[in-house]
Amino acid sequence: MLKIIKKILIFLSLLSITLKLILVTVIFISPNITSPANIEANAKELIDLTNNYRKNNGLGELIPNPRLTQAAVNKAQDLLNNQYFAHTSPDNKKFSEWIKDVDYKYFYVGENLAIDFNNNHDIFQAWLNSQTHKENIIKPQYQEIGIAVIEGKYQNRQTTVVVQLFGSRVLGETEKLNIDYQPITRTIDNYFPSDSYLKQIISLKNIEKLNEYNNYFLVIIMGLYLITYTPTVRKKNQINVKQPIINRYQAKIFRE
Repeated sequence: MLKIIKKILIFLSLLSITLKLILVTVIFISPNITSPANIEANAKELIDLTNNYRKNNGLGELIPNPRLTQAAVNKAQDLLNNQYFAHTSPDNKKFSEWIKDVDYKYFYVGENLAIDFNNNHDIFQAWLNSQTHKENIIKPQYQEIGIAVIEGKYQNRQTTVVVQLFGSRVLGETEKLNIDYQPITRTIDNYFPSDSYLKQIISLKNIEKLNEYNNYFLVIIMGLYLITYTPTVRKKNQINVKQPIINRYQAKIFRE
């Protein structure tokens, strides 16, 4: 019975090691696997990061504006639909035109873009590392902000596009705030539909979690094997029956 348990433990250990090699290979060759399950970027936290940084530098907070938010969403969708990543579109439409389209009458406006990031802190740090992006974040003239975070396909890869718009309205201009804006929760072109269970399983976050659980499983299996392991104790001067003559000393005993 003990021999059978040992064989089962050895088989499970080999299976676990094989699975680990596969998971590590997948993580190594596909570090940017993206799906709703492993995207942690969102507009609210990016706004908080921006405002906290401004406060630490003695600047006023930026108020989220629904018109700027809608303009950011429209621009982000256009980036994915027309497969470009720039402040000006291929048909020469400047970013400020998207703001004008939602009837935001501005005095100052600015735009930050980001792509291929999975979490807010990496996005924000990348903006701070760029002088022009940082200038937008700390510009004292800005009063309002709008951010869109959208997942979609760009150049045949699944990614995340972020559009951050800054603005200050013309002095005396009032907002009716009559835009019925609902944050987008679906992915572009339904590339990762919510009912696609398989694609959620193969998200990078779940692969890394599976690899972590597999490590625990392998440690437990090896521990159980060590517990059941009982090395064969051979008596001194005992001759190996299957191979009776294996050295000169045993040969002498055998002749005697």
